Amino acid sequence: MASIEDIKARVDLHDLAGRLGLERPQRGGNYRSPHHEDRNPSLSIYEDGTQQKWKDHSAETGGDCIDLVQFVLGLDNGEAIKWLREEYALPADPPAGQKPDNRPKSRAEWIAERCFGEGALDRAKEYLTGRGIAEEAVERAWKKGAIGWNSWTSPKVSPGEFGYGGEALATVVRTFNPGHVVAVDMRYLDPEQNGGVKTQTQGEKKGYPWTSDIKALQKAETVYLVESAVNALSVETAGLRRTAAVAIRGAGNAPNIDLRFLQGKRVVICLDHDDPDNYGRCAGQEAAWSLHERLTAANVAAHLVDQGPWEEEFTDVNDILQELGPQELNRRLQDLDRWAIPGVRTDAAGKGRPRIWLPNHDFQQFWRYQALEDFTRFVQRVEQDENGEPEYKWADLCGFRVAAISRVSVASATATMTGEEDAQPHHLFAVSVQTPRHRQQLLRKVFDDDQLHNTDKWQKLGPVFAPVQFKRFIYTLERGAEIGARNAVNFVGLAWQEGRPVVNEGPDTYFTEPEKQCPYHNLTFPAGSRADARRVIEAYQETFRSGQALLVLAWALGGHLKAFLGQWPHMEMQAEKGAGKSTLIKHLERTIAFTMFSGQSLQTEFRLLTSTSCTSHPVGWEELSARGQQVIDKAVGLLQECFQYSVTRRGSEMTEYVTSAPVLLAGEDVPVRSLTGKLTRVQLRAADQGPHLPDGLPRFPVRDWLSFLAEHSRDQVKGVYNRALAYCRKHCRASGTDAGAQRMVENYASVLTAWGLLADFADIDLRQGDFPAALVAEMNAHIAETSADREPWVWILETLFGEIAAGQYRHPYAVRRRDGVDCLVLRPAHVMHHLKHNNHLRDTFNALPVKSDRVLKSQLKQAGVVHEERVDITIGSTRHGHMLGLSLPALEEYGLHLPRSEDPSEEVSL
Repeated sequence: MASIEDIKARVDLHDLAGRLGLERPQRGGNYRSPHHEDRNPSLSIYEDGTQQKWKDHSAETGGDCIDLVQFVLGLDNGEAIKWLREEYALPADPPAGQKPDNRPKSRAEWIAERCFGEGALDRAKEYLTGRGIAEEAVERAWKKGAIGWNSWTSPKVSPGEFGYGGEALATVVRTFNPGHVVAVDMRYLDPEQNGGVKTQTQGEKKGYPWTSDIKALQKAETVYLVESAVNALSVETAGLRRTAAVAIRGAGNAPNIDLRFLQGKRVVICLDHDDPDNYGRCAGQEAAWSLHERLTAANVAAHLVDQGPWEEEFTDVNDILQELGPQELNRRLQDLDRWAIPGVRTDAAGKGRPRIWLPNHDFQQFWRYQALEDFTRFVQRVEQDENGEPEYKWADLCGFRVAAISRVSVASATATMTGEEDAQPHHLFAVSVQTPRHRQQLLRKVFDDDQLHNTDKWQKLGPVFAPVQFKRFIYTLERGAEIGARNAVNFVGLAWQEGRPVVNEGPDTYFTEPEKQCPYHNLTFPAGSRADARRVIEAYQETFRSGQALLVLAWALGGHLKAFLGQWPHMEMQAEKGAGKSTLIKHLERTIAFTMFSGQSLQTEFRLLTSTSCTSHPVGWEELSARGQQVIDKAVGLLQECFQYSVTRRGSEMTEYVTSAPVLLAGEDVPVRSLTGKLTRVQLRAADQGPHLPDGLPRFPVRDWLSFLAEHSRDQVKGVYNRALAYCRKHCRASGTDAGAQRMVENYASVLTAWGLLADFADIDLRQGDFPAALVAEMNAHIAETSADREPWVWILETLFGEIAAGQYRHPYAVRRRDGVDCLVLRPAHVMHHLKHNNHLRDTFNALPVKSDRVLKSQLKQAGVVHEERVDITIGSTRHGHMLGLSLPALEEYGLHLPRSEDPSEEVSL
C-alpha cells in the first residue's frame, strides 16, 4: 500500500499541475488560479524543506499534493487520495480485514466496519436531520468515517434486556494520528429495547475525544468543546466560520483528555446545562470549569459560553438548534461568559452552587468588572435613563484579560532532584493574561507574594488605565487563587514530583526570571514514534563507523538519568580538522532540541551559570579554550558542581539557580584536565566518517523517551547500571587499585546504561553496530591517555619543572644519585610557596584542587614516586635536612622530564 506520506513523496507538484490542467503562461513562473480569471498568475509551487508545497495567493490557501487535488477538483480528502492513486497507479488500500501495519484488528475496528453498510448513511441522515442537524454536516462526517449506523441485536438476549442492542447512531472515535479506530459510541433510538440504556461504548472511552473531521480541526482557529457527537454536529450546523467542534464524550471524561492539540487555538467550552443534584452540583458545569482550569494552566485562551440566559428547557446546544434554529444557536454560541471569574455570577441566572464563594464586601464590588476576550472594563457609575432604568457608564480598567491568578507550590531543589519528601516548598502566584499581541496564547508571569499588588509589575503585561480600581480588582481575584492551584517543579527534563518521576517541559515551570534561571524555560520536547527513534539511531551509527556519533547521542539522551543515578558525566568532544565536528553538533541541535552556546555568550561567570541551570537536558560550550584563564577556571568550578547538582542564590531577591545540566565541551583542545574523573570523551577522526546525516531525518522523540524513563523505578535503572558497570570493569585495562580509572569506568557505565534503555525504547538489538565494544575502546583509550592527568600532583610538578627550566625557581633543590637512583631533592612546602606567591602563577594556583604541602606530599607517596623521605644534603654551602627525594625515572613514567646535566652526581641548581 502507498501511504499518504508515500504519495506526497512520489508526486511532483509541477507534473500534477499539468495533469490537473493548470495554465502556466511563463516557463518557471506561477500558474493561473483555477477558479477565477487570473491575469497575474498567483498559484506558486515551492520547496519547503524536503517537501514540495503550493500556495494560491489570491485565495489564501495552499498545502501539499492532496490539498491541490481537493482545491482544483472540489473533492474531499478521501476522494483526492483515491484520484491520486488511480492517476499515478499507486498501490491501493489493502483488502478488508488486512491492516496496513499488520496489526490485529480490534473489536472497535470490527464493529466500525459494520456501521458503514448499505443504507447506513440514509438512516443516520434521517435521525440527525430530525434533530435539526444540516445534511451537509452529516454527509461530511460520513465521508470522514466519523458516523455510521448500527442495527445489530444480540441473538442471546431478549428485547428489553441490557445488551440486546437495536437501531442506533454510531459515532466512530479515532486517534488524531494516524487515525486508528479506538471506539464506537452507540446512541439507541429505543433505549427501552436495550434495557433502558440510552448510550453504550464499544472500545476505549477514557482520554479519547470525538470530532467529525480531524483535518478541519487542525486548521480551525476556534474549537468548541461539547459533551456529545450530536452536540458537536449541532455546532457545525450553526455555521460559525473557521470553527471546529470536539465532543469530550461525557462530563466524566473531562479530566482524562490530553488537551495539547488545542494549543494555539481559541477554545470555547459549552457543556450540558444540567440541573443541580441534591448537593447543588451540576455535572456539566463542573466539568466545564475543570476544562477551563486545565486549558488556562496550559496557556490556552479558553472561554465559557454564558448559559445564564438559557431557558430552563434547554439542556444542550442541540435543544436550542431544534427549537430556535441555527441562526439563534450561532448567536448564543458567541455569547461568552464575561464575569471576571468564570463561573462566579452576581445575578440570579446561575444554576447550582458557584465556583467559589465571595464574602459580602467583595460580592458587592465584583459585578462592576467585566472581562472581554483580551480587555477588561468596569462600571464607573450607574445613572438612570429617561425611562428610569439603570444605565451603566463603563470605563477602561486594563488592556488585557486576567484569565487566572493561581497559587503554585514549587518543590525544593532537593525534592526535585532526589525524590525525597519536600521540606522546603516555595509558594508563588502564576498570573495568566490574554493580550491582543499574543492573540490566543496566554501570557504567563510568576509573581512573589509581595509583588501581586505592584502595578509596575502588572504594567509589564499591558497597560493599566485605572490603577486604584485595578488594585481593588486584583484583591477580589485573589479569592480565586485556589482555582488552578497546583504543585510544580522548576526543572526542565526528568524530575521528581511528589515522590515520582515526571516529564517536565518549559511551559510546566514557574520561574520568576525564566530567561535567566533556565536555558530551556520555553522548551517543548520533540515528540514522535519509536520508529523515528530507530531511524535516528541507525543514521547516527552510520555517519561515524566507530560509533562516535552514536556515543554522543546516547550521552545526550542519557543526561536525564541523573534523576535516577544522582550524577551524570560531561562529555569532551575532540576532533581532527575536517572531521565533521561542527556538522555533527548542528545535527544534534536539531535532533534533540539541544542548545550549543558560543564562546561569546560564556564571557562571565553569570552567563556560565545561567546556561546550566535547572535542567538535565544537555547544553554545549563551544571553544572554551579560547576564553581567558579566569573564565576557564570559573567554568571548571561550575562543571564540578554540575556533575551532580548544586543550589545557589543570586541578586537582592535571592533568585534560585540549580546548576545541573550535562555539558558538551567541543573544541580541539578542551582545557578541563582537572575534570578527568567527571568526563567521558569522544574523538572524531576523518578516517571514520561515513555518509552524512540526511536532511530529512526525523527529530528524536525526546518527550516519548522521557515518558518511557518515567515508567521506570530507581531500582530498575540502578539494576541496568550495575550490569553495565560490571561489563565495563570486566573489559577495563586499568587495575582495580587505580581509583581515578575506576571513577572513569563509572562514567562510561552510565552512558552504556543509557544505551541499554535506548535499545529497549527503540526495540533494537543491544549489540547493534557493536556499540558496547566501541564504548569500551573509547573508555580504555581515555584511561590510558590520562593516567597522569588525573593526579593534581602531576600538574604541580609540570609547573615546577617549567619554572626550573626558565630559571624562575629560587628555592633550594638538587639532583642527586641516591642508592643508584637519580632523585630530585626538594621540599614540598617550598614548591607550594613558589606557586602561591608569584603573580604569574596566581591563576594556576587558584585553579588547583590541592593547595597545601601536606596533601601534595601525601599524593606523591601514594603515586610511588618518593624514593626517600628524609634526605639531608648540602646545596651550595648550606646544609638542608628533611628534604624529599623524588625518583626521576618514576616521574618520567608520568611524562615529567627535568632538565639534567651530563653528570647526574653534580648539582643542577642551588
